[in-house]
Amino acid sequence: MPKTKYLSEAEKRYGRHLLYWSEIFNGVGFSLLGDTIVYLLAVHFGAGNIALGYISSAIYIAGLILPIAPLIIRGHNMIKVQTVMWVLRGVFCFTYLALFFLQGGLAIAVLLATYTIFCIFRMLGIILNDFTQKSVSSVTNRGRVVANLNVAYQGSSIFVKFLSSLITSVQRFSGLAGLIGLQMFGVFAFIGAAGCIRKIPCRAKVEYQKGRTISVLFKEAMADMDIRMRLLLRWLFLTLTVVLSMSVPFMSTELHLDSSLVILYSVVVGLAVVLAGIISRRFADRLGSRPLIIWSCWLLLVSLACWIFAPPQLGAIAFFIFGFFANFSLWLINILDIRLIASVIPDNEAVSFTSMVNFVIAVFALIAGVISGVLVDLGDSIDGMFVVGSFQFGNDYSFMFIFAFVLAALGLAVAFRFRERGSYSANEAAQVVFSVHGIQAVSMIEKLEHTEDPAKRKALLLALGSNLTGVATSELRAKLASPFSEDKQEVIQALGYRPRQALVDDLIRIATDDDSFVQLDAIAALGAYGKNEKARNALVGLLDGKWSSVRSVASKSLARITEGPEYLDTINLLSMNARHIDEEIDYLIAKRYMDHEGKFYRDFFLSVRQGRSATFRQTRYAVLASFLHFGSPRLAKLFELMNNGDVSDFLTDFLTEARDISDIDEHYNEIFAAFGAEDWRKVRDICLGMAYTADVSYDHRFENLRQGILAAASMDLSLFDVQDALAELYFCYSLKKNSKT
Repeated sequence: MPKTKYLSEAEKRYGRHLLYWSEIFNGVGFSLLGDTIVYLLAVHFGAGNIALGYISSAIYIAGLILPIAPLIIRGHNMIKVQTVMWVLRGVFCFTYLALFFLQGGLAIAVLLATYTIFCIFRMLGIILNDFTQKSVSSVTNRGRVVANLNVAYQGSSIFVKFLSSLITSVQRFSGLAGLIGLQMFGVFAFIGAAGCIRKIPCRAKVEYQKGRTISVLFKEAMADMDIRMRLLLRWLFLTLTVVLSMSVPFMSTELHLDSSLVILYSVVVGLAVVLAGIISRRFADRLGSRPLIIWSCWLLLVSLACWIFAPPQLGAIAFFIFGFFANFSLWLINILDIRLIASVIPDNEAVSFTSMVNFVIAVFALIAGVISGVLVDLGDSIDGMFVVGSFQFGNDYSFMFIFAFVLAALGLAVAFRFRERGSYSANEAAQVVFSVHGIQAVSMIEKLEHTEDPAKRKALLLALGSNLTGVATSELRAKLASPFSEDKQEVIQALGYRPRQALVDDLIRIATDDDSFVQLDAIAALGAYGKNEKARNALVGLLDGKWSSVRSVASKSLARITEGPEYLDTINLLSMNARHIDEEIDYLIAKRYMDHEGKFYRDFFLSVRQGRSATFRQTRYAVLASFLHFGSPRLAKLFELMNNGDVSDFLTDFLTEARDISDIDEHYNEIFAAFGAEDWRKVRDICLGMAYTADVSYDHRFENLRQGILAAASMDLSLFDVQDALAELYFCYSLKKNSKT
């Protein structure tokens, strides 16, 4: 069978593995060839603020070439094109070696030109990388995949930046030679990344339809409310990323830190991005992007306010902290934006669409880069822009950070207007992210996804059932909606142990479905929802259910809710038709709750008259004994001994202990002999003697039980056997022991 351009699950897994490794190499390469070291080289050669602003935006300005990109690469395999671009952007960086022989303006020109071409090749690869991420992921795991790729990238980047900081802290490598030497290692890292990308499965080719220009795609995207909001978020916050990247030269020009500390700041930024990836990986697919973006915007605004008002005298540590929180919140938004955009990339026009997206980013980045440089120059010319008394607030970059603050505020406004299907509200998300119980719920859900052991799964589901957060409720509701799941029964039982009113409608739906394999479990669980009128009404309706087992379980659950005689007559009638012992037990439990006087004990020998089996009668007697709490010995234990031994085994200990009653003491040997000879008449006579003389009128239950036992006097003795004789002996002894006289 011919394969389509879409990958199988096995191919996706293999592709994700290779893509993770490519991101590890990319993290190494870009940390050495990206903006941080380029900033340091620019400062080394005396570049001005406009040039620094250009460097901060060049990574996106390169997108201006994208209108012609689909025409150049159309018809080629996407992965092959992406591989070539990765190789070229690394190899062309050998041009940096020319800086050893240049000075001043010419050196700056070569530096900016090389970096620009590097960014162009990078951009051509990025428009394909977005599709690659989509092709090796699915809707259910895309947020996790994007976050994992980000963590892989930033993890290797942090490691290399930390090493770079150590290397440049050495006097010998702190200058031009050390910086360019590090860049050369980055070249080989990109070649390694290209080797990984080359092996990713891909049957898709770059498609381009004549007339489907960037302007056409832009108009179509803007006409769609959902896509428009996603793109506005992407464009605003990537523009903000350009502006905030100026914090790197800020460390050099405002705080006058040496190269090693500036690179160390980039390590701090990398740690923030890794943390953002971890948060996104854990929560994005479950909560949605929108609520996390909203909360991140608030944190970003607070962080930017610190940048605006903080004076340089505050020290490097303070700005490192501001930078950590600002970049954490910003990159959490960017990672979530990638997830949002990946979901709307068209399969047939992936390159054209991503080219349009990145072209607009390029325009915004160019404007933002120039504005940032101008605003820094303006800040240089104004001394003490925020003065309160003798205190001066702000710095030369304050106007630029005000610009960033405005962009973040606009992004927050768009996030509030954006509607993401299936996502949590901001308040619901906060209850998950900012609470211990919410984090525990997400952790349990993740463990469930990777746990096969039935016992461990049951424990996790019970724990999740006790977690009352919204994310736990959503996960439980999803499992209840499945027509068949190994977890469904455990979930329903958990909802019975720990009622959750938010899911009562889901339980009722299952309880009233005669073809649900967990109908009885759901009916039983409804018994825990005592104050819920919907649950009560559903159970009343189920008293007329299709199956006899449904009627019996509904009776038991309704009794738990009402604990009154309102439906007792109905249940008494239903119980006469109990077919199986589990139904009989359900009805007995229902009567125990509803019949406070214990009139049902008068039917003590009902199972004898019905000709039920030995097992049925034993079980019924044991259940009745458990209701009355007569104490040691338990009747169930006596039946257990009887079923496994002879007369002596099950009677000796009991009769020895029961000799505190004179009736037992006087007939001790006779009882042994009667059981041995199966003389049930003798046993009955001894038992009736105890029942006649027992005075238990103070307790309606005991008195009704006594009347039920006395009914044996008029019954056909041939119906009795050892089960009934032992039960009769046990209950009569217990009544006599609880007698007033």
